[in-house]
Amino acid sequence: MENAIKYVEQMDTFLTLLRKVLMKNQDAVDVLAGRKFDRILIDDYTDYFVDKQTSIIYGPKSPLQYNPRRSYGTLATVEQFDWSINMPLEGTVMETELAVREDAIQAGYKKRGRPRKVVHTQPTSIPKESV
Repeated sequence: MENAIKYVEQMDTFLTLLRKVLMKNQDAVDVLAGRKFDRILIDDYTDYFVDKQTSIIYGPKSPLQYNPRRSYGTLATVEQFDWSINMPLEGTVMETELAVREDAIQAGYKKRGRPRKVVHTQPTSIPKESV
């Protein structure tokens, strides 16, 4: 029960911080409660998903699907982010965590798809007349 109360309090502070930073009125920032996630809509567009069990804030992949690779910390660390540009503030713990996570994503990145077709600009064989 106390986890639910803590979640509601942290969610309220996050919403007031979003309204203050984005300079939106009370009606522009809305919360849609779901079974696993709370969706935060800003001007009727899904901007964030908040996991109810772990309190992790995720970005959207689509209006109804969260992106697990785009996370913005937890509800306890909302003060360490600049929510107008969705980047952590300099010198915070979240900045180092984001840098480590981005490096891990880049290290595991594999280019997908077919290889590019090689176009030869030089002739592959020398004509007999020039020899």
